[in-house]
Amino acid sequence: MVNTEEELLKEYYHSLSAEAEEIPEMRLNTAIRNGITRSRRSSMSLSKRYALATAAAVLGIVLLFSFPRVGEVLKTQGAAPDQAAIFQSYGPFEKYIPAVRHSTVSSAIEAGLVQRVTGVTAEQNGFVLTVDGIAVDQKGIIILYSLQNKTKENAKVELMQLTSAALNPLNTSRGPGSSISPNRITYGYEVRQWESDEGALPDQITFELELGKYKQFTPASADSLQAKLSVAIPLDREQLAKAGETIHVDKTLEIDGQKIKINEVYLAASGIYLDYTCDPLNSKQIFSMYKPRFLAGGSGDYTDLDLRAASFTDSGGRLIFANDRSSIQSLQLQINGILALDKQATQLIIDTDKQQIIKAPDHNLQMSIHNTEKGSTMVLEYDSQAQSNSIYNDLMLGQTFTDGAGTVHSADKFDIDIPQRTEPENAKSIPHMYYRGLGSNKYPQPLTFTIEAYPALIKEKLSVPIR
Repeated sequence: MVNTEEELLKEYYHSLSAEAEEIPEMRLNTAIRNGITRSRRSSMSLSKRYALATAAAVLGIVLLFSFPRVGEVLKTQGAAPDQAAIFQSYGPFEKYIPAVRHSTVSSAIEAGLVQRVTGVTAEQNGFVLTVDGIAVDQKGIIILYSLQNKTKENAKVELMQLTSAALNPLNTSRGPGSSISPNRITYGYEVRQWESDEGALPDQITFELELGKYKQFTPASADSLQAKLSVAIPLDREQLAKAGETIHVDKTLEIDGQKIKINEVYLAASGIYLDYTCDPLNSKQIFSMYKPRFLAGGSGDYTDLDLRAASFTDSGGRLIFANDRSSIQSLQLQINGILALDKQATQLIIDTDKQQIIKAPDHNLQMSIHNTEKGSTMVLEYDSQAQSNSIYNDLMLGQTFTDGAGTVHSADKFDIDIPQRTEPENAKSIPHMYYRGLGSNKYPQPLTFTIEAYPALIKEKLSVPIR
């Protein structure tokens, strides 16, 4: 998340004189759902990716102006914060005040958990990367950094990566896409989770950025690369092991006979991490929780800690919430149900030659095939409007499928431009679309896919005290 100094200061001082606005629950959950990360990913057409990128940009603007403090989601602050107090609490990081719109980061700075670093800088082709502060714990890292653009062209971050000395990726993602203006310094921050256990972390990591030319709505290309910058950040293994607080919960939720065990909660500078497992004897495959909330406080006065990310496996998952100073109070997890299917209903069987669905969880799916010179793409349409408040309510298929002869194939990853679906203005809902590249081979029919997520809701409100 990177903005120019001028833009950020203008936004910040304007926000000081305005009261926070309560965010309707639907808007909050929509923003959350579109920000969720998941370990399994589907291949999508170019038009689908363009549509998602546009939606993500809009959601980014919504989040930027709607969540200056996570506590304001449920409780509107009656008065503007004291400007001098804010600058004093940020200390040497006061230049980051306009940039920080993430409660986890602001709370970590105000609590003195962000360590100031000096001399961590790199320069190439007129671009300078400097890391000013870090906060490291067993699950993730906060990085405060600046980018100076000494050139005359707009640039943007194409790729961000944390690696170990052995070049093993510890976290990789696309850049935020914001413009880095010429002849200015922009301030940004990153909150990243480790892709490996704390015990496997090295003594030093490398923070890498790839910068490209800024062209709105244009995919990155090799000739757009402006600079590759990297800096080394040491990790104090002894302090890392002591960082944060682990709460062993060991409590079980039961919904419709399906059991979910809340194992432990880890509270640290980079966030609040809740790990859970699903009972292997469950008759249903649980894909995700429905509208999970992490509440801090009591006696009817709660702060809703923002859900930042989630990951799921067949046996359980992890929810990552924003951390702020209210997490020192009583804590509870609240959910409103689960998304799950009977385990014997997790197969999707389709005759792609006849364009017929032979077996599906319900009658809400329709399919079509789009053919081009590059191959064919299967498009599944489904309506999940009824579950639009869930944290993860999309259809997701495994990365392999089995043909009628029993041969397993990997899904082909290529872009085929699929015509956009148009709906009449009075349409009650717009079906979601899921894309799967089939390639140019002729397969023995039918094809069998494994469903790894589906918007099948079992609704029930439950809560678990954490502390």
